Amino acid sequence: MSQKRATIIFNPMSGRPGRRAENVQLMARLLSDRGVIAEAHPTTGPDDATRLAREAVANGSEIIVGYGGDGTLNEVIQGMARSRASLAVWPGGTSNVVARDLGVPFKVADLVPMIAAGKTQRISLGLARSGSEFTELFGTNGQDSSGQAVENQVPDAKPTDKQRFFVMMAGIGLDASIARNVNKALKRRTGEFAYWLSGIRHLFLWRAEPFCIEVDGTSYSGAFALIGNGKGYGGGMMMTPGAKLEEPWFEVYILPPQASNFAYLRALGACMRGKPEVKGVSIIRGKQIKASSEMEPWVEADGELLGPLPMTFEIVPEALSVIVP
Repeated sequence: MSQKRATIIFNPMSGRPGRRAENVQLMARLLSDRGVIAEAHPTTGPDDATRLAREAVANGSEIIVGYGGDGTLNEVIQGMARSRASLAVWPGGTSNVVARDLGVPFKVADLVPMIAAGKTQRISLGLARSGSEFTELFGTNGQDSSGQAVENQVPDAKPTDKQRFFVMMAGIGLDASIARNVNKALKRRTGEFAYWLSGIRHLFLWRAEPFCIEVDGTSYSGAFALIGNGKGYGGGMMMTPGAKLEEPWFEVYILPPQASNFAYLRALGACMRGKPEVKGVSIIRGKQIKASSEMEPWVEADGELLGPLPMTFEIVPEALSVIVP
């Protein structure tokens, strides 16, 4: 039986850490029993997962196992997007939105046979770029701007604060402000409760910073927008129910400025019920998005803060292989 090579990249502080190192050792042993030779590397600081993923791809790892939350996975994909390696999602964070959207198991005993079987699916990624000018980095159908196939290339462009891939979504305005004001120590202890607490505070303190968002040439006014590559969102909410990771387009939820903060709560309550299409809300599909503002509303992607507008967002089709059940 031919052996596969895997690299486990794990965040020792993600979610509720507990016995994380012991879990990794167990995963490595169980994978070895199934012919997958795995080595493990903990992250030591911000963007370390990106470096580790890039090194693993360059050294020939066929599988990159990302163990942590959505933020850890976001770092991992920066180092392996458009490469020949496959991502295996090992849920270990606060919300685990990517894992839930893909339907991967949470228990090690169920996850190991899935990884060893190696069934893959090619998915699209979003690409967020800061700045007011839109410059197309990628063509369509897995080609670069010169028309050359890129599916099996090792990524050579280091992500910067100017550009960043994302798996599930990018949020502008309200949710980025909530994420920006989350108490990190409380998040480590209580998980999603820290986000709910920040959201409750926003009901009384937040002031909307309206922005213009343009989807494939059509302009809208927003106080909050979610650019969904997948349908998942934290806290049980659903804002882009038609978004699919394998499709080459975004579904975009746009909530215009409201008369009061409690009006935003009513709209988000509809998302909690799985019925986001309420009066005033626009849900549309598109591939190229621009957002700008006279103010400076912030942007998050996969729960990680990127910075203030202006930004552009582009779909990158078939940019990543993921291991699926």
